[in-house]
Order: sequence, then structure tokens, then C-alpha cells
Amino acid sequence: MNVTELLKESMKTKPASNRGARKKTSTPKDVIRMNFNENGYGMSDKVKAAIVETALGSYMYQDFYAVDIKEKLAAIYGLTKDHVLIGSGSSAVIDMLGEVFINPGDEVVYCMPSYEAFPDMVSDNGGVRIEVPVDKNYKFDLDGMLAAVTNRTKMAIVVNPNNPTGTYVNSSKVEEFVRRLPENVVAVVDEAYFEYVDDDTHYSLIRLIQEGYDKPLIILRTFSKIYGLAGLRIGYAIGDPLLIDELMKACQAWNVGRNAQLAAIAALEDQDYIKKIKALNIINREYVSNELKKMGCDVVKPAANFIYFDAHRDSQAVRNKLAEMKIMIGAPDKFNRVSIGTEEQNKAFIKAMKNVMTEVPKRV
Repeated sequence: MNVTELLKESMKTKPASNRGARKKTSTPKDVIRMNFNENGYGMSDKVKAAIVETALGSYMYQDFYAVDIKEKLAAIYGLTKDHVLIGSGSSAVIDMLGEVFINPGDEVVYCMPSYEAFPDMVSDNGGVRIEVPVDKNYKFDLDGMLAAVTNRTKMAIVVNPNNPTGTYVNSSKVEEFVRRLPENVVAVVDEAYFEYVDDDTHYSLIRLIQEGYDKPLIILRTFSKIYGLAGLRIGYAIGDPLLIDELMKACQAWNVGRNAQLAAIAALEDQDYIKKIKALNIINREYVSNELKKMGCDVVKPAANFIYFDAHRDSQAVRNKLAEMKIMIGAPDKFNRVSIGTEEQNKAFIKAMKNVMTEVPKRV
């Protein structure tokens, strides 16, 4: 069977995906998972109770339009439900962006390394990846991105905080960047880790939409990270209702399940838990950062719930050695990335890393 001949043109030329979600691999169940940036403390007790209460109603279809969760989010942000798009995780919304906006040959500008869903989305739809390196501080190079914009640019993407580097650019600078984009370029700001940023001057770019910003801007958020609902798959986008209506054309028929919608509502109503998780993350993040530095690792200053570090050893060898000790971390490039877990998980990781630094030879 000549499968290649059956494919659409963009899939014939698309490079292999670097995303774990698109690889034929599975994380073993008997390990400490510190490779997916999950909330190690899980969901709040209020959310657990909501899921138990609603689970027996799963024989019924969900509300396909997800009115209740849209209205909840709209009330929080002072918008209307028509400003909100619900997706099966923010990754699903990223796929919708490509389906709706990207034509073959359209250029999409972003920095790398960053979240691999974006390069996938571009190639899936025949777009052209315009990848600008992050700056010397591993942050999005916004000036470099502006310089890369041409008359063929359809979309410009900022992941803030960025994954895998864990860095962020203060929102005032991101706002300035967005305002300088041509009016025919769709600005996308992925704020999946927004809640973890410890900076009182940092704000969500949702503010622009609240103020009636009149150029194309879409903000992505998720319940997978600080809210601890990764396995339920629910995220959302905020944008002008005209843009949201167009994105709905690519919305999956079943979109987000009933339990996920109800759990997300319960999660939004338990902001005390979110404050608690943020505080714990700051304490644990500082502990892991300091311990890695003591071992001689270079640590990129983190702003989210993970750390991007160079152990001066082959990153895959570091990852594999830790896996032998039942601890999973990431190796996105020559650096490693470790999620911040519970205090117990973090101590286990540091103990194992001390062995790694002894047993794995330095990179030549």
C-alpha cells in the first residue's frame, strides 16, 4: 500500500512531530512523573466532589455549546459567553487556529524552543514555520519576531511563560508587541502557565479584549496546569466574538465532555486552592533551583511550574538514567526540563540527580 500517495500535500512533507502526545510511547505507571508539567498536588477536594457527584450522569450527552462554563468564564472576565471558546485542552484550540486561519504558504512567526504544538499546527495546514531563536536569557525575542514579519505572515505566536524554557516576558512588553503587528496578522498569546507567575506587574492580555481591542487577538488558557485537570482535557480561548464564531467552525463535534465542564466550573470557584498551589510551587521551585545550582547545573530562571536546566551532560543520558530510578523528566534539547512536584517528589528527584551527576559523564 502506498500510503504516502493517499495523504494531503501538507502531510507528505511535514517533519516528524517532537511532541510526546504524537509519539508511540507511554509513561510507565510506577514512576514519579515530572515530565509533563502537571500539578503534582492534583485537583482540589471541591473538584473531586463535583466529579463524583456528576459521574453517574455520564450516560447523558454534554452541552455541546458548553454554556455554563462559558458563562462562568465570561463573568470572571467581564465579557460575554460569545467571547469564549471551549476546547479539549488548549492544544485542541491550537489545532482549530490552524484549520481556520492557515492557508498553504502562510507564514507563522514564533520563537523556539517553545511548545511543539505550534510547529505541528503550522505544518498540518501547509503553513511555513518562521522560527526565531529565543534571546540570550531564553525568553521570547519579540523584536526578532517583529523583524521576521512579512506580507506573507498570517499569525504571530507568543507563549508566555514559555515551555520548555520556563521564562516569561512582562505583559507590558507583550502588549506593545501585539499592538505593533499589522492588522491582518492574527496575534496568539498562550498563557497556559499564567497563574504561576510571581510578578504583581504581570497581567493577562485578556485585558486588551476587555478594552475592546480591534485587531485580531486570541488568548489561550487551560485547566490542565495549576487547576490539576490535565486528564479531563479542557482549555479555552478568549477573543472577539467575530473570531470565536469562526473558530467554532473547526470545533470538534463532541468537544469537551460533561464531567470536564462541570469540574472546570468547580475549579474556578475554588480560588483559595489555586493560591495555595501557587505558593507551594514558589517554595518548591526555589528549592529545586537552588539544589540544582549546588550540583553545578545551569538553571534558567523559572516562572512556571517547571525548570529548564543544563547539567552539562547529554540530556537524553540524564533522562534515561533518571528513568532507571523511576523518575521521568523531559529532554527537549541539550537542556533538561523537570516539573515541580510535591515536596516528597522534589526531594526524590534531587537525590536521584546527585547520582546522575556522578554516574553520567560530562558532555564533551
